[in-house]
Amino acid sequence: MDFRPSHLTAGPDRGFTLVEMIVTIGIIIMAAGFIAPAVTKIFQDRRIENAASVVITAINEARNSTVTKKQKHSVVFLKKGVRLYRHPKGEDPGGFEGGLRSINATDVELISYSMPCARMEYDDLPEMLVAQSDGLSQDDWKPMRGDLYLNLNFDGTIDFQALTDIPSYKFDTDPPYGGDLIIAQRGDLRVCYVDIKATGRAGSKVAELESD
Repeated sequence: MDFRPSHLTAGPDRGFTLVEMIVTIGIIIMAAGFIAPAVTKIFQDRRIENAASVVITAINEARNSTVTKKQKHSVVFLKKGVRLYRHPKGEDPGGFEGGLRSINATDVELISYSMPCARMEYDDLPEMLVAQSDGLSQDDWKPMRGDLYLNLNFDGTIDFQALTDIPSYKFDTDPPYGGDLIIAQRGDLRVCYVDIKATGRAGSKVAELESD
């Protein structure tokens, strides 16, 4: 026997009205309008850090490979990014490892870098290797005058060759005002300084562009 009072019988569930749905969607759209620019700026702010990471990762890989394999490696700098070169050893003829590591995440060149350690601005950086300009295959590349590269020694230290090791005290200040590389983003007042130490370690810091 059912002793529940008849007045407690559940009625049909009440859904959203059209007006309530329109208001809710409107609130979501307004919120997205405020959030989207902030999220976009976060990704934009990370571009120069990501570009610095490409360079630092290449240096670290060259350092680790040189030390563990006892085979010299070089980091070669080109306008669009860096390449890793393995020097010949024994029967290994050497050669480039992988492709060019672009500092731009997309085909749009938003990121550029200059090299105070080579006394070169972005427009002065080479598009290709000197050997390629002379019509030679990059598979037969040897360090040539006009190429920009860092050699890693067997103990993991860096041989700057013709490049200059910019004093680290400029990088270590807060905010930094110098580095071996300077990475910039079009339309951004900030820059990312990259310090490459003779020990083979490298680091980066972001700061406002120094005024002349």
